[in-house]
Amino acid sequence: MKQHNETKEEKDTESTTEKPKLSLMSGIALLVGSIIGSGIFISPRGVLLGTALLVGSIIGSGIFISPRGVLLGTGSYGLSILVWIVCGLICVPGCLCYAELGTMIHSSGGDYTYIKMAFGDWAGFLRVWSEICCVRPAIIAVCGITASIYLLQPIYSPCSPPHLAVLLLACFFILMLTLLNLCSTRGSVIWQNGTFYAKIFSLLLLISLGAFQLVRGHYDVFTSPFENTQTSVKKLSIALYIGLFPYSGWNYLSNAIEELKQPERNFPIAIMTSIIASTVLYALAYSAYFTALTPFNIMTADAVAVSFAENVYRPLGFIMPLFVSISALGGLNGQIFSIVRMFSVAGRDGLLPTISAYIHYENLTPVIPCIVEGILGVLYVLVGDADRLLGYLSFSTWLVCLCGAISVLVFRRTMPDVARPFNAGIAAPVIFIIAMTALTFVNVIFNPVDILVGVLILLSGLPIYWIFVLRRPKLVDKFSRSVVLYLQKALLIVPDNDKQHD
Repeated sequence: MKQHNETKEEKDTESTTEKPKLSLMSGIALLVGSIIGSGIFISPRGVLLGTALLVGSIIGSGIFISPRGVLLGTGSYGLSILVWIVCGLICVPGCLCYAELGTMIHSSGGDYTYIKMAFGDWAGFLRVWSEICCVRPAIIAVCGITASIYLLQPIYSPCSPPHLAVLLLACFFILMLTLLNLCSTRGSVIWQNGTFYAKIFSLLLLISLGAFQLVRGHYDVFTSPFENTQTSVKKLSIALYIGLFPYSGWNYLSNAIEELKQPERNFPIAIMTSIIASTVLYALAYSAYFTALTPFNIMTADAVAVSFAENVYRPLGFIMPLFVSISALGGLNGQIFSIVRMFSVAGRDGLLPTISAYIHYENLTPVIPCIVEGILGVLYVLVGDADRLLGYLSFSTWLVCLCGAISVLVFRRTMPDVARPFNAGIAAPVIFIIAMTALTFVNVIFNPVDILVGVLILLSGLPIYWIFVLRRPKLVDKFSRSVVLYLQKALLIVPDNDKQHD
């Protein structure tokens, strides 16, 4: 028994030394990496990595590939750039709400944890169900496909790359980054930081080329920015909806807040720095396109950044696809990293099999969540409907953020005495709740089919919750124990003693 206790103490000591906390800059890097993931173009420790994760998840391939959706809905540069900026500003009060929640509740799992505590286990389960089984694997698949298309495009130019080659390379990317997250949190952090800097460099290159074009006198569109503006309420609402989606990811750092150094200080700084940086970079990069492309060119281009680079300096048409691929892969890594933490916390809470919270006894990484998300991501690539599913489920991203903002007000009533190192005030949650409610209402009117399908996918988790969580037949428990024992031996996984309480 004494030897066993000594061994356990040694493992606990190793766990402490091998699981360093994220610094403020790491937190910012993680967030910016998650925001700038597959949308405009780790294990968090501090500000830099936290920002890299967030920016990597927020800013992705979207700003590089096709900002045409916003332009199609507005018709002019002037109104479309206002939409981009307004979408970023809408996210600011949401960031303030999550800053209060993150500094108040030091538990990874993000908005799953907040929704579960505010509305009950069933709501938390639906959040996990939709995110783990549908939303995040679809985003992972889209990131992988985007990276493979743009890496192969220069090789097969002027033709399109073979579909099979795109799928196989996308699967390879997903499996490799899944393996990286399985083997080393440190390696995932290094990759996230590297892609973060690559994304920022590519955006700064794009913005610099735009400035160069302005010096050369290419600023015609800016002399009449609102020419051909459309005033259709339906099109404008769709433009706002499309414009908001590239910003999704600013809430991902809360999924790993237990690994962030000094969360009371670093979390608010990381999340606010990330959304402000992403908004500024989006606006500048989007404006740069108009120095070399006409609105018609932008609305018809499949890869706006590549077309822009070729128009400014043709050799850059071979370099820009590489940056787009790196951006997408940074987003892919940020998605895997953040979702497996939510997966683990839900397993810890008993809403998912407890083995979800087990970690590798040497690498200290969440094995089961990584494997599940990697396999689902590959399946979504092979099925090929990831884009359509994202269309169905994109509303749930903002529905969840709406529930997160509501939980701020709920906790102020139900947990008034809990310390709040950061207080968002009353205006931030109210403004964000009104904005998200209006956005959801407008899309129910103009996009009822997609919203209905998304709601049905979300509610499909209720029977699963009733059977396997509420009722939980004894036969399931007996089978589960056998499976857990087998997987522990096969995968060398053990309960996380720092966090496992049952």
